[in-house]
Amino acid sequence: MTIEPTKPAKASIFWLCAMALLSLVLMQEPDLRYLLVPLELLDTTLHELGHAIFCIATGGTVHGLTIVSDGEGHAGLTMTAGGMPFVINQAGYLGTTLFGCLMIALGRSRAAARGTLIGLGVLIAVASFVWIAQTFGIPGRIGQAAGSFFVALALALALIFAGAKFSDRWAQIVLLFLGVHIGINALTDIIWLSKLSLGMVGAHSFTDATNMAQLTGFPAAFWSVLWGLLSLVMLFATVKLAYTGCDE
Repeated sequence: MTIEPTKPAKASIFWLCAMALLSLVLMQEPDLRYLLVPLELLDTTLHELGHAIFCIATGGTVHGLTIVSDGEGHAGLTMTAGGMPFVINQAGYLGTTLFGCLMIALGRSRAAARGTLIGLGVLIAVASFVWIAQTFGIPGRIGQAAGSFFVALALALALIFAGAKFSDRWAQIVLLFLGVHIGINALTDIIWLSKLSLGMVGAHSFTDATNMAQLTGFPAAFWSVLWGLLSLVMLFATVKLAYTGCDE
């Protein structure tokens, strides 16, 4: 039996850096930002799924979920009851980072990429029928529920299609780009939240950080900065563990 030589780890790190550069270029070019609209919707979806999943995990119930704007400054909302608010409120921003980290780590392997894309699509599809569908029953949110349901199903179908039809290599590239972009976007969202909490941008009705401030007594800025630092640690640890000292 012969063993073929493997590619060095720096090949994977190269792709990781390339995906990060592409993401940053798209984010900084106004004429290209429209290309990121589906990714921004995916980011919002993962944020709200973070709230919902950790609500269920801590014994609560989810009775509505949206992923389109309510016109009041919220890109999405998760309506919950019970569970552990201390965990649930933090699971939006940190949950998005966690999703990004998992996608980056699983994007290390071509064999896992297609299944990961399909699995993520199935998760979003299930959330559409289980949680978003409940929002139709909330007065005043029918339009937002319809938009959220349509967007979530479109995202789910796109991910499932990519996982089912793309080659292993292209599925890996797509998953890696999505993971890197979600990770970067999570950080930029937290930076924006920090500015908001410090009064550097316009007023807002409520955020996850203000919810935590009301719950714990620590200011919203504290939670914003903490989540930013934790997200950086999570992303750094993911890259170090998955892409350092490994073979392609």
